[in-house]
Amino acid sequence: MEIRRATPADAVAIATVHVRSWRAAYGGVLPQSYLDDLDAARLCAQWRQTLETTAWPVTGTLVVIDAAADLSAGQAAGADTAAITGFAHFGPTRDEDDDPRSVGELQTLYLDPLVWRRGAGSLLLGAVEKQLGEAGFATATAWTLENNDRARIFYERHGWHPDGATKFHDWGAFMATDVRYRVSLA
Repeated sequence: MEIRRATPADAVAIATVHVRSWRAAYGGVLPQSYLDDLDAARLCAQWRQTLETTAWPVTGTLVVIDAAADLSAGQAAGADTAAITGFAHFGPTRDEDDDPRSVGELQTLYLDPLVWRRGAGSLLLGAVEKQLGEAGFATATAWTLENNDRARIFYERHGWHPDGATKFHDWGAFMATDVRYRVSLA
């Protein structure tokens, strides 16, 4: 496995992993109609714009490359996504109660469900922590759904801890409570 900085050419792969991950991780947690409506083609345009406007090294997206992974089942026709098995996006905190000059935020971290529990998530999280530290952030935060036990256990296993902050998140089709995790980058 290799981790590298994402480029706009990775937008299709990132969008595909994004949809596959959400459908697997949030089935039974979020409304099925919302999950069924997720569309990699729509997300691709958003990801391409995000990747084109990245202000590296403070903001960025990292991808996990696993040439040995066979993700062809369920991939979009014609999409060359077999090697990208996950991604994480980060930047300065978006929270008003933290200082964006010293607090970085892990905004997304998703893996294709076919490679869950194989170490890619740990490698990716470590790479994000390293990049945020090198960008000058002293602390990192991440928001996750309150009832996302898989993510909460993952963060806690890697030394992140809930800091007591919660917020309602309005996804349009549903409301959810998010909890914030925090880790020192020192």
